[in-house]
Amino acid sequence: MSETEVKEEENTIRLGEIFHMLWKNKILIAIITAVVFLIGVIYTFWVVEPQYRSSSMVLVAVTQQSTSTGNEGAVDYTNSLRVVNTVARLVQEDVVLDPVAEEFDLSSSGLSEMISVSSDEDSFIIIISVECGDSMLSMELANALAGQLVETMEMEGFVDLRANLTQTSTAKHGVYSSPNKPLYLVIAFVGGLVLGCIVALVLEFCSTKFRSRKDIESGLGERVVGFFVDDKMTEGHKLKGGKGDVPRPHAALLPATLRNYEPYNKLFTNIKYANVDNPYKVIMVTSSQECELKSTIVANFACALAYNAQRVLLIDMDLRKSAIHKLFKVSREHGIVDYVAGKTAKESIIKHTSEKVDVITAGSSVLNPLVIIESVRFGQLLGELRQQYDYILLDTPPVLACSDACAISKVCDGVLFNLSFRDTKKKQAALALATLQEVDADVIGVNVTKATVDKHGSDAYYYYYSNSGYYSKDMTAQTKEAGKSQSSAAGSASKKGFKSRRK
Repeated sequence: MSETEVKEEENTIRLGEIFHMLWKNKILIAIITAVVFLIGVIYTFWVVEPQYRSSSMVLVAVTQQSTSTGNEGAVDYTNSLRVVNTVARLVQEDVVLDPVAEEFDLSSSGLSEMISVSSDEDSFIIIISVECGDSMLSMELANALAGQLVETMEMEGFVDLRANLTQTSTAKHGVYSSPNKPLYLVIAFVGGLVLGCIVALVLEFCSTKFRSRKDIESGLGERVVGFFVDDKMTEGHKLKGGKGDVPRPHAALLPATLRNYEPYNKLFTNIKYANVDNPYKVIMVTSSQECELKSTIVANFACALAYNAQRVLLIDMDLRKSAIHKLFKVSREHGIVDYVAGKTAKESIIKHTSEKVDVITAGSSVLNPLVIIESVRFGQLLGELRQQYDYILLDTPPVLACSDACAISKVCDGVLFNLSFRDTKKKQAALALATLQEVDADVIGVNVTKATVDKHGSDAYYYYYSNSGYYSKDMTAQTKEAGKSQSSAAGSASKKGFKSRRK
């Protein structure tokens, strides 16, 4: 496939994506449809005035006349039809309208709007119909117009038309003619549905937020390496331990189950094979702004790595708003700040946890975190720790909040960029990534959080794993050998997929 064809494919919106957008906004569409339909019901039954129609027929008898050959019995049908049409036109002329309008206290223009006149080309009958909001009035007007037309034709000025008019039928009480209520309701429903779909699509295309995984990758130019649905990251999870298990919707260690750890295992596999020649060992996790679950991700990621028999160290480098010590229920004291300041030895700042994750907390408060981050002692510490651990994870501040993350990226192998699917705007994410790229940070990829998916969406993988029941048992009931075997199998399969995609 040529480069042009690839670009055209990327810019093409598939029909399935449009249906997915509409389904995503189904509540909005339903509300708009219901509102428009309700307006249609109110208009049909209470606003628009019912109209009633009455009709009266007049027969135009054309007088026979002699022809040029002297045949008095012959009838000129062409001229006869012209006479009929002429008489029909007279119904809406002032000579007929004014007397009737004056009799019923109406204006001639208003009466003219109520009248419709029709005549059949094959007959000499004129039908005068009147439509108005009063059944009795429509009948009286139709009869009055027919009578006035006959009377007018008997006037001396119209004798040359050689036509005798007879009212062959009188109008009856007007029958209901409009509005067509079923048609109005159908139009209201269909119109509301169409309007709802249009509004939903406009909001989607004008949205400042990302719509899908493909939208993220094309908009930011970075591959999505992790994807976490909303139900695993928000309400319903509590911190392990502590008094009363206080709920923390945006910072929590998940229970150690295969179901909870499977997305982290996939993230691990993606990072592991993203750069086989130069593996990522020291990885920092950041985001563009707050509330994108970077601390939750890095903490649970460390736990998942530890379960997969990896030696993991987690360093809290968010010195302005640290959270790691709260997640793992360890003391913040004797942390990285104290070590760099020369107050504590290296062995004293490494805290061992029940999750098999070693943690270095932030330590004492500091006015200028950059002094700690850019110190020689901090760089030397990372060099020593590289020899002791398989992976070193760093929780760092948001990129747009301060310059700490950019400075930390200089001493890391790669950067995992957290992006809240529900909260982050496109401009914010693009600006944050551009800021990292300006300092030559190696961005591993984008990790999506707070995402919403369904079984028909592009990320149905998570629907499958969350509903199949395969990962519903607690990890403690499984053996470590089984866990290692599953992780190894997943890694091999993913490695093949990555190679094919990179090609």
